[in-house]
Amino acid sequence: MSYKPEPYGITGLMISQVYCIVVNWNGWRETLRCVESLRTGVYPRRQIVVVDNGSTDESLSRLSAALHPPWERLIPVGANLGFTGGANVGLRLALEEGAPYALLLNNDATVAPDCLATLLDAAEQQPEAGFLGPRILWDAERGRIWSAGISVTWRQAAFVDHRDEPDGERHATRRIVDGLSGCALLVRRSVLERVGLLDERYYAYYEDLDLCLRGARAGFTSLYVGDAVAYHAGSATANRGDGRSQSTFINYYGARNALLCIALHAPPSERPMALARLSGGLVAAEARILAGGLLLRRPRSARRARAIAAGALDAARGRFGARQDIAP
Repeated sequence: MSYKPEPYGITGLMISQVYCIVVNWNGWRETLRCVESLRTGVYPRRQIVVVDNGSTDESLSRLSAALHPPWERLIPVGANLGFTGGANVGLRLALEEGAPYALLLNNDATVAPDCLATLLDAAEQQPEAGFLGPRILWDAERGRIWSAGISVTWRQAAFVDHRDEPDGERHATRRIVDGLSGCALLVRRSVLERVGLLDERYYAYYEDLDLCLRGARAGFTSLYVGDAVAYHAGSATANRGDGRSQSTFINYYGARNALLCIALHAPPSERPMALARLSGGLVAAEARILAGGLLLRRPRSARRARAIAAGALDAARGRFGARQDIAP
């Protein structure tokens, strides 16, 4: 389903307070760039909340010096709670202080000046939308999609977010989707009051889709807002030094949490096929990684393959949350 947006203009909006929540872990440079993009936005009523997940670099001192209270706050939590735990700290604060909306934003993401205002404009036009997400482009390749809404096909265990497709007019529309990326995600307060916060069993990855699917069961839609734009560097925390090849952190949590998401949300009639498809895909991925490691002499390939196997095994055992031996 597609929507044609009404003419954009801030004067036509009910100016609602938005809490912008950014989780930082040893990445103060990226976080300050993210915060600066929010500062230069045209939407006037926003609180910026930076949750620090127990950083061991200069993050606390750098961020404390750079943020401007009371509209910008730093909340140190003293431990790495993962994206889910850190974001939930900010979401709880937003609920306690009466914010009607919260924006989750990865610390290595930035937003276009009118992104937040466009999302809020869409939210006011579509009150049934509990989640709203922008068109997210690769920061270094702004002609390519990083995420443009998530479509789920359970029987094929397929989660399609249009990653690496060329940007174009078809991605600049508004449409209902199955889920949205937590890289940049506007959430309505009433959703959180109804279905709760992020599920901390995920720790990182798939928690955003899980929240959208829980919201859908409660009657809220996920609206992809293609005329709002954000940019993402791509796993600056979880994939440092690995470029676009996936780290053991991504391999482990991606495998484990995809299985968890299917177990929780796939329709019962399709769940066995979905789990079988995904399990087969994970075995094939392990084989490709190992073969590529041998041919291209990639020393980390064996660890990456073991991380996938460990993720699948932990999902089968019901072992979720943080795994301390697999760190970014």
